[in-house]
Amino acid sequence: MSNPSHFVLPMHLPTNHLIALQWFDKNRNQIQGWPDPIQDKTLLATKAKGIYKPQWSNYALSVRQSIDGPYDDKEPITDEGGNWLYKYYQEGKSPLERDRYFTNRGLMRCLNDRVPIGVIRQVDMRPRALYRICGLALVSEWKDGYFYLRGISL
Repeated sequence: MSNPSHFVLPMHLPTNHLIALQWFDKNRNQIQGWPDPIQDKTLLATKAKGIYKPQWSNYALSVRQSIDGPYDDKEPITDEGGNWLYKYYQEGKSPLERDRYFTNRGLMRCLNDRVPIGVIRQVDMRPRALYRICGLALVSEWKDGYFYLRGISL
């Protein structure tokens, strides 16, 4: 499984988007409660949807997997070198309706323009919800309803 060892962020992104992506890289592999907004009140993720595409951006900023979520997200596959691939299911049940959802369109823009996203996976529900900050990923492909996310570092 190939994985770029280091990635340079696209500088055309707004400053708050760049700072948020840097947060995901800095906190990679941490387990914590729900992440606080960054310094300018920018949210890193949302509890309302698994894919967070802020109103102020054309791109998705992060994806979140919940333990009891309605979608068939797969476990990330990690190789001996620590590179990971994660199949994350789109919003909506039918792959034919992918572009109906603004969240999926935001992830497709990330795929087309090579804009990374943050990845959060819930690891515990009780007594307090805990999340693993997986770090950053590039959307490398979309197929049959799944976004293929490949872990990267800055």
